[in-house]
Amino acid sequence: MSAVATRSHADLGKLIMIPSAAVMLTLDLIALGHGSRGGAAGALKWLATGLVCAFYLLIIWCYVRRGRATASSRSLTAHVAAVAATMMPFAFPLLRAAPPGVGIQLASDALLVAGTTWSVWALRSLGENLSVLAQARGLADRGPYRWVRHPLYTGELVSALGLAIAAGTLAAAIAWVVLCLLQGYRAVKEEQVLLRALPGYPSYRSRTAALLPGLF
Repeated sequence: MSAVATRSHADLGKLIMIPSAAVMLTLDLIALGHGSRGGAAGALKWLATGLVCAFYLLIIWCYVRRGRATASSRSLTAHVAAVAATMMPFAFPLLRAAPPGVGIQLASDALLVAGTTWSVWALRSLGENLSVLAQARGLADRGPYRWVRHPLYTGELVSALGLAIAAGTLAAAIAWVVLCLLQGYRAVKEEQVLLRALPGYPSYRSRTAALLPGLF
């Protein structure tokens, strides 16, 4: 059962996530600097990579600014789900059977651009409240959080769908479904902490959707 506890130790999230995001940002900046195919497909690919760079830059910014959590879940399953959901998108390129065709690649890049754009907006609005694990710091109700409680998860799922389409395998499709389940479970566990720790969260929860406006 999930429980809430005040953190009293060092912020391991900063120690892990800032260097990790810096490495990923460096790799994507290198990819951004290399030439890609021309035309609309090349521009879309370049835009997607640029947005991913912005995403990792924002992760670093959020973690540098954030303070201590006021509460954190003690649920081991919640922690495992959070870490697994964070790492799973990196597995999709490994599940690819063959290079996708032009149409499939365009659809994949379009989803990646749409999902990452939404994620960047959500991340900018979340700010210092960002955490991989289920923790409470403050109530985010700006940007997409005005309508949706977990817009960052929504954006990540859309981006991951693009990666799964590019992979084009049954294994990738199953992995995407598993990712959806992990993010849903993660959201439930996160809300258990927020409901207990933030007095304004029950009211906020009653007027917003979980992942999509008007749904769930």
